Amino acid sequence: MQTIHTMIRIRASPENIWNALVVSPAIPTEIKNAIRDGKTGQKLIVPMNAGGRGATLTVKLLAVDPLREIRWKGYLWIPGLFDGKHSFEIRNDREGITLLVQRKIFSGLLLPLLSGTISATKQQFETMNAAIRDEAERGTT
Repeated sequence: MQTIHTMIRIRASPENIWNALVVSPAIPTEIKNAIRDGKTGQKLIVPMNAGGRGATLTVKLLAVDPLREIRWKGYLWIPGLFDGKHSFEIRNDREGITLLVQRKIFSGLLLPLLSGTISATKQQFETMNAAIRDEAERGTT
């Protein structure tokens, strides 16, 4: 198992962060649609681009708690080969500051072969978090 954990402090309300998060490219369109339609538990087919290669993941939206959490799990081809659990959490830190925590837990037989993809993913998370922060702090969503 390998975990990526990123966190960013944002000078915005949980509502502004939530609004910025659910329109951001950090969440695939298919998952955004399921969030909007309240379809937790349903299997979704999500095309992804990992390391310049296209792949299709089967994803299940596990939790949507507006202003607090979005969580899903998915796998490549068959469960146990290359799996991931992804979450976003919005946490109160102190007055005027809110934390956005993004976490992904990877597991599966192909994990040792995909360490380069996983390393690049952490940088992508940090870039996405900064974009969400900037949008939330502008409050324009």
